[in-house]
Amino acid sequence: MSERRVTFYTRPGCSLCEKAIFVVNKVMAEIPFHLEVLDITQDPELLRKYEWNIPVVCIDGVEVCRYHVNEEQFRFRLVNAVE
Repeated sequence: MSERRVTFYTRPGCSLCEKAIFVVNKVMAEIPFHLEVLDITQDPELLRKYEWNIPVVCIDGVEVCRYHVNEEQFRFRLVNAVE
């Protein structure tokens, strides 16, 4: 299996994002993947797209989590993502 690419959309001061990134980092310690953290306030298009719907987590471009990251579900989606 090739290394997955996980994109984490966030914004400064987002308490849900802080909790979610903790879970993402915990899983990353067990299952290696490339993590890209994007601050939506730095890109007008991302800000329009996600505004208050964060955090959003995508695996290989497919959204798998919004608002909360369930550790078991995220791990399952990461391991079982379609190549």
